[in-house]
Amino acid sequence: MSTETHPDDLDSADFSSCPPIFVLPTHLSLDELHEVEEHLTQRGAQLTYNVAEAQLFLGNISQKKRAALELRSRGLWTEEPAGLARDYPAVKRRRVEEGGRARVEDRAPDEVIDLSTETEDEADGVGSRHDSGRHLKRPAPLSNSSPESGADGLRVVKLEWLNRCVEERRLVPVDSFVVYQAVKVKRPGAKPADPVNAVKGILQRAKEDASKAGTIVSTPPGRRPMDTSPSSQRPPPKLYRQTTSENEEAVPLPPAPSWVKERVMYACLRSAPLHPPNERFISQLLKIRTIRELTLDEIGVRAYSTSIAAIAAYPYSFRRGSEILALPGCEAKIAHLFAEFQQSEHGTLSAADALTTDPALRDLHTFNQIWGVGPKTARDFYYKRGWRDLDDIVEHGWDSLSRVQQIGVKFFDELLTGIPRTESEEIAHTVRQHANRVRPSAEGSPENDARGVECIVVGGYRRGKESSGDVDIILSHPDESTTQDLVVDVVASLEAEGWITHTLALHTMASSRDQQPRPVPHGDGLTSSSHFDHLDKALVVWQDPHFDDDHHNDDDKNPDKEECQRQRRKRNPNIHRRVDIIISPWRTVGCAVLGWTGDTTFERDLRRYAKKAHGWRFDSSGVRQYPTTTGQGAIVDLEGSGETWEERERLVMEGLGVGWRLAGERCSR
Repeated sequence: MSTETHPDDLDSADFSSCPPIFVLPTHLSLDELHEVEEHLTQRGAQLTYNVAEAQLFLGNISQKKRAALELRSRGLWTEEPAGLARDYPAVKRRRVEEGGRARVEDRAPDEVIDLSTETEDEADGVGSRHDSGRHLKRPAPLSNSSPESGADGLRVVKLEWLNRCVEERRLVPVDSFVVYQAVKVKRPGAKPADPVNAVKGILQRAKEDASKAGTIVSTPPGRRPMDTSPSSQRPPPKLYRQTTSENEEAVPLPPAPSWVKERVMYACLRSAPLHPPNERFISQLLKIRTIRELTLDEIGVRAYSTSIAAIAAYPYSFRRGSEILALPGCEAKIAHLFAEFQQSEHGTLSAADALTTDPALRDLHTFNQIWGVGPKTARDFYYKRGWRDLDDIVEHGWDSLSRVQQIGVKFFDELLTGIPRTESEEIAHTVRQHANRVRPSAEGSPENDARGVECIVVGGYRRGKESSGDVDIILSHPDESTTQDLVVDVVASLEAEGWITHTLALHTMASSRDQQPRPVPHGDGLTSSSHFDHLDKALVVWQDPHFDDDHHNDDDKNPDKEECQRQRRKRNPNIHRRVDIIISPWRTVGCAVLGWTGDTTFERDLRRYAKKAHGWRFDSSGVRQYPTTTGQGAIVDLEGSGETWEERERLVMEGLGVGWRLAGERCSR
């Protein structure tokens, strides 16, 4: 998919007449998928995350069998209509001429466009009862070569179709891009529905959707888990059904914020406080998002992140599920979950409870919390190696772990303990002392008012959290010779005094390229690794070396000083902490502070917005234009006029067009 978007494109190809579209993530990175969806939504497409609603599936797929498999893996069983031509040619009609010879003509069929609302729930299994003859008709931009144009008909179309529409700035006929055309069928072995109780069954399923949609099934050791992604579960109805009490409620809803009215999708363009009014509901959604992470459902993670960020920015407590539907990025599923949340005795969700009640998820979550272990490795531990707790790892697989993972297991409980704000400040003070110790020229003299090496605590601390999982510290100085290779010298000094017990990673990428912003390779998009900032940094394990040691006098008598120090470290009762020390050159310190302050979704949308609005690549190392065919993208200086790091960060935010927001308003979760 081309990453170039021309402003005048948005006024051309109009997808609003297309049926609901589902984008298949196969062979697409998460950010490529994001870009495809943006192209569609900006052109009026009716995008859906519910396979039961979709009639048009767009994907990077070229084989019919693979298309059918992708649909079936998402719980959608299909079959090709009998007599459908293999290559899906345009509809033909035969005209008999004089002499008995036949002539074939192309015929552009009419698309039936259903403007009623009666069919919007037909994915639940009940056919439409209204008269199709009352439907409005108009010439179809999508050639409908199949007679299966109802709610059960569907087509899988190559992604090249979207590319062609964007290039030609019009809705190109879809026939030549169709990979698979089929109708929805019942899953083999499913019992036929009882016509008498059909309507009653639909109503019952609608009530159960919120609780059943997130159910996770435990898997015995040694067996592959069942697909527990949202797409494999029976989807909730498309429409959120308001209750009578909602309609009769006398108190009007509060006025919607401007970003709700304008459907602002980017989290970086909204303010989200640390403690929003709907914090308890968000905490339940965060658990469901964690489950999606553990089941490797990247699409579900992104969808929940988008919804959570919108809810976090909403300034009022929800009273009705209809409020949620008005928020950009929130669909009926979130409204149904809120209805369950309201009705539950303790304000919980059954889908979220699975994180602690399902044995497989509980163990996967434990493994995922080990430093150096991600969801994929956690699943490998559980399903391939059969481990069920940390003791299994130590007993059966210690030698197979990397050094970083061994450290993560060894200090598992300590590294999960939150770090209070006062302790974060003490750690930052110590780091700054050592930074100025190894760069004594940075402090200068009282005459030139030099401040020495700047030390900024970012991350959760700067957003206002009472305790943080780790401490993120940025060091910078106006003189670039001061920050060149500073991370190596600071770490060595802290290790010598015993503050750093283990160095998990040490990067000097910025120093190796003369502290310039990271170059953007040709064709680079927002891939999973492309927004790693490439600043100099050290990821370390921290421990205060000072404690009351009863064996101190005995150590003085031992001639082996190195062994004495090792034994003393083992006796140290102080808790181990995770600390990240980041070095930023002064020319881009505003970008570094901005990039290391916001929550994950805020930072993700900041990169996406910079690319979409300006064609710039933003990360913590600086801003560059995306490269052209003639050469490397130029550096964009947004903060050159700032004298302090605070001024520079503000200039970057204003230059990107997102506007200034306090650090405590970037809590998108």
